[in-house]
Amino acid sequence: MVQKCGYLPLAISVLGGVLRNKNSIVEWELVNVDIKEAIYSDEKQIDGVLNFSYETLPYYLKPCFLFMGIFNEDQTIHAMHLYRMWIAQGMISYKNVGNKEKTLIDIAELYLSELAYRSIVQVEFQLAYDVANRTRKYHACKLHDVVCELCLKLGKMEDFGVQSLEYQGGNLSTLLREASSHMKIQHLAIRFRSDVEHKLTVAFGDNTSKHIRSFQISNLIKSKIIEFSPQSIVDFQKFKLLRDLVIMIFKFAGGKLPRGITNLVHLRCLRLEECELAKLPSSIRNLVYMDTLDLRSFMDVEVPNVLKEMLHLKHLIFPFYGNEKVGKYRVRLDGGLDGLETLLHVDSRYHEFRCMDRMKNHRRFAARIHDNESLSAIMNAIMNWNKIVVCRVYIEDSCDLIGEQMLEKALTCPNLHDLGISSKLGKALAECGSDLMSSKLRLLDLFGSEIEDDPMGILGKRPCLIRLRLYWESFVGEEMTFPANSFLRLKRLTLRSLPKLREWRVELGAMPLLSKSCLEIVLVWRLFQRLVIKRMPELRKRVLPSGQDFHKVRHVSSIIIKG
Repeated sequence: MVQKCGYLPLAISVLGGVLRNKNSIVEWELVNVDIKEAIYSDEKQIDGVLNFSYETLPYYLKPCFLFMGIFNEDQTIHAMHLYRMWIAQGMISYKNVGNKEKTLIDIAELYLSELAYRSIVQVEFQLAYDVANRTRKYHACKLHDVVCELCLKLGKMEDFGVQSLEYQGGNLSTLLREASSHMKIQHLAIRFRSDVEHKLTVAFGDNTSKHIRSFQISNLIKSKIIEFSPQSIVDFQKFKLLRDLVIMIFKFAGGKLPRGITNLVHLRCLRLEECELAKLPSSIRNLVYMDTLDLRSFMDVEVPNVLKEMLHLKHLIFPFYGNEKVGKYRVRLDGGLDGLETLLHVDSRYHEFRCMDRMKNHRRFAARIHDNESLSAIMNAIMNWNKIVVCRVYIEDSCDLIGEQMLEKALTCPNLHDLGISSKLGKALAECGSDLMSSKLRLLDLFGSEIEDDPMGILGKRPCLIRLRLYWESFVGEEMTFPANSFLRLKRLTLRSLPKLREWRVELGAMPLLSKSCLEIVLVWRLFQRLVIKRMPELRKRVLPSGQDFHKVRHVSSIIIKG
């Protein structure tokens, strides 16, 4: 069979995916016969193998694969975005999975795993210390150029209606008419690689727009945002069946959402990425079947208090917020949102937390907290979220943790995985109790916390900590020691801008899993008078006269290197 594949690596890998679950000689012999017929029926060996792999896919994976033709060859596809688009198109269901405890996102990842095992989709795995996605196996995926060609070819043969257009100048409407004359478009992507030469108006005929179920429009021009008025680009009211809409890197004139979007009653997923938008209209409440509302990469977008009316909402990603609109409005997170599985970028200055303890369906949560009252409310709620798998809380410097038990509660909370602190801590960390075994904290970031006593004796006992970062005078003592047999799971360490630190000691057995590529030490070398390096061959190379960091330590009067 390898010989029949012409010894092509991709073909062999794809064939291996087909054989993966064939456990008998008889099954292998059948594949041997089938692969021979498939290869000889195509001009290229690789096409025959890929066709054969597609034909042997389970019925529920075929539309998922064909849908990926909407992306460019070798384009990095964020796995979570792909899952939500599949879900919006109704391609993911519980029919083929017996475990009802799984979410549709979980099932979508299983589907991607099956495509990856067959090597028709290439995947990028999550980093071990990426707590934001640690429950997800994959970070991203992409299609090999040969596979992408096959995907589009099969899509045309099966009348799947995928069309990906590249705008590089000229009349956009003409480009669209030519594309739609060859097929009934159901899934459309338009990518702008050139400035718009005319007023940006896309004239969709009724026969084209009424069939479209997925529409992506993205600006790929570097350092330029294309502007269009809400009325000019597309009349979305004609898109009666649209279920998934993605708009990337556009400026909405007047800060208003394009006309007709809030009338798309079948819309399941709306993702507005890096667009300039001032305010969502209250008519967003019309999208009662919305599953995903993703406003990430925005700044200061005003969200109306109508979210509770969107009863099917499962994934809500708020924009980021600055200081400009503080006190001008607040979004209530109350009744009707109890079914949320994902709630990200919550900000206590803009969002009310009164009913957070009722939201017990959360899987992924992230918040920035600016006051003690909100911090207390959110910590009490987190304690009762038994389904949570990713939970990040960032405590801003306006919170007062000195003399409060809230710091100890955060450090030992079994449902908190990622913690960032900008508040002044002084001696508060040293006064925390010793109940550490319940802690599931995996990531800890400290910014300007001004910790007075060496914190490593306490932090080193965190049983799950895999990344620790100290920035900007987060420690103001002169000596720091990583005790023996501490930080047993730590994989990434950053010490940056700690100007008062004079001595840093790492005892034998500390940080046994630390990756040499994940150690980032940015200290103030000019303050060092004596430097001792023991059993650190990589650092030794860097500070030798021929090393890359010698210029940083050449003024040190005493440098001792041992081992």
